[in-house]
Amino acid sequence: MVDEATIVEEFVALARGKASALIDFLPAFEEAVTVPDTSTLVRTHFIAHDANGVPAVEKLAGAMAAATLDFCIPRSKIQRAVAELEETGSTAAIVSLQEQARDLFVKSESSGEGGELLLFLLMERVLQRPQLISKMALKTNTAMHVHGSDGIHASLADDGTLDVYWGESKLYKSSSDAFKECFDSIAPYLRPSGDSKRKQDLLLVRDHLNVTQIELAAHLLEYFDETNPKSLKARWNGVCLVGFDHDNYPNIAILDDAQRQAVSKAVGRWHKTVGSRLKEFDIVGVNIDLFCIPMPDVADLRARVLKRMGAK
Repeated sequence: MVDEATIVEEFVALARGKASALIDFLPAFEEAVTVPDTSTLVRTHFIAHDANGVPAVEKLAGAMAAATLDFCIPRSKIQRAVAELEETGSTAAIVSLQEQARDLFVKSESSGEGGELLLFLLMERVLQRPQLISKMALKTNTAMHVHGSDGIHASLADDGTLDVYWGESKLYKSSSDAFKECFDSIAPYLRPSGDSKRKQDLLLVRDHLNVTQIELAAHLLEYFDETNPKSLKARWNGVCLVGFDHDNYPNIAILDDAQRQAVSKAVGRWHKTVGSRLKEFDIVGVNIDLFCIPMPDVADLRARVLKRMGAK
């Protein structure tokens, strides 16, 4: 008989990396806030500043680029490469996987995959929700994006409920455009009428589940079998990353009262925009985790991530 407590423990352990390795460069501003009359929880983060008072964009880009292999390559391939290292002492297999991961990214500074990579890090390191499928590994053309949602992660509760999170990331110059495009993209997966959209992704999950433990994988797949009663305990949710350019970029570690009040007012305006967009796209009742991340320059972060990856 399956030990539910052990299964939950094994699943949580799938989340990779330490939160501090990311959040030190991307600290939160105030507490997370639930937007009134919705089920969306907003977390606002700003890029940290270094000792010279400069936004640590390069540090964040480095943390993102360092996670490329985890994001792009299935755990089974990584484990085989690690086993080869332990057996032979050679890192050749790991280096090869790193090159494969880099080459899967679209070679363009306007690529949305930088946002997908940051969303992956926030999900695994901050929220501790493991990736269910490495969609980047399914790409057949490095000049094209993967169709469907930007990621699928999950959490498994002690009561047996599997929360599945469809991800969407948008990094735009304009905050208004970023919020609109994000909710426009994710809404089809979250509405009650979205069964066909969810099924497309879940077919991929069933065929390419990114879990190597046989018993745990078998347990999870039961949730995606419509003939299994366990499918009644699968709940659909959303997780979003919205990044946009923000002028007069604040160092939230040293704000005086007037400056903090000004930033709080800006955050309040973003919350109102979120509320109106949720109503516009009819997803006010769906559980959504939203990371709101103003940046000095979205395009600059994209370019730095690709450069750290070694992309030409």
